Amino acid sequence: MSAKQRELAVKLRRRISSGEFSETGKLPTEDQLIEQYGVSRYCVRGAIAMLASAGEVFPMRGSGVFVREDRAGNYMPIGRSYGIAADFPDRKVSSLVQELALIRADRQLAHRMRCAEGDQVWRVVRLRSVDDQPISYETAWYLKEFVPYLNEEIARGSLYSYMRNDLGLAFGFDDKVIHMDWLTSEAARLLGLNEGDPAICIEDDAFLSNGKLFNASRNLYHYKNAKFYSMASMR
Repeated sequence: MSAKQRELAVKLRRRISSGEFSETGKLPTEDQLIEQYGVSRYCVRGAIAMLASAGEVFPMRGSGVFVREDRAGNYMPIGRSYGIAADFPDRKVSSLVQELALIRADRQLAHRMRCAEGDQVWRVVRLRSVDDQPISYETAWYLKEFVPYLNEEIARGSLYSYMRNDLGLAFGFDDKVIHMDWLTSEAARLLGLNEGDPAICIEDDAFLSNGKLFNASRNLYHYKNAKFYSMASMR
């Protein structure tokens, strides 16, 4: 997806979150969106495809693009995500950095990152919160080949926004594995839970538009504060 399509998707998501379309239950037509934003039909269709992939909207041929019912709480799309900051555009999203280190990939990490042993990789550990409620304990790795520079100030913000807007990376797709796990003492302490408590674990492998993996992550989600949704066709 292009940067313009992603930018339009985020703008439309903000309008959805504000309840602007609650009366009609649908997005404006393609022609209306083209006129409102001064973009191409290709851009509009790409943005809608991103929202549909995330479960935000559901296009119905001949009927329009329907907006999903709003859900109060910390709901995140189980499919494609733009990052927690984009998932909650009108709320306070914060990241408490626990570790930021440039390391050399050992055999296990090199296999995960699809790189050579000894390649440089950023390791970032963060506590992610929404409106001061802890949501996830995140451990992420970024290949220095694609992310040449990181510091704690950058890591406290949206890393995906930094990589897209400042580094110009073109995101492609990500693979997700979802399973149950148990909290370590460190993760439990930061999340305000007990060691050994259950956690939804989502492991992501994120690829650029050229098919190269640039980021892998392991996210342990607070079993009370984090919720997920998906929209599926009944056709």
